[in-house]
Amino acid sequence: MKLDRKKFEEIIELMELVISDDMHLYNSLNNSEDNGFYSKEELQNTIDEISSEKMKAIFEKKITNFKYERKKYLMEKYGKFFLRDRLVRSTISKSRGLKKRYSIFKK
Repeated sequence: MKLDRKKFEEIIELMELVISDDMHLYNSLNNSEDNGFYSKEELQNTIDEISSEKMKAIFEKKITNFKYERKKYLMEKYGKFFLRDRLVRSTISKSRGLKKRYSIFKK
């Protein structure tokens, strides 16, 4: 499922306008943690270079789950700024402390 290009651009424009008007949000986004998520190409290059079949299987599983893992990573990094708690919690695994961590009352 893909959004129409015009609608996608409007959503990006809206996010840019909201971020530019809110200095707290701007600073929070700029200071958000980056824990070095690997690209799909980097994972594929690693698989091509590995000789161990056991390690190859581990990295192939990472490529298979890449979309889910990427969505989870981006949701943890940016979802709390733009989306409702329910959407963030449904994307990220439901650990016990998550509800409190992303609760509206904690902000």
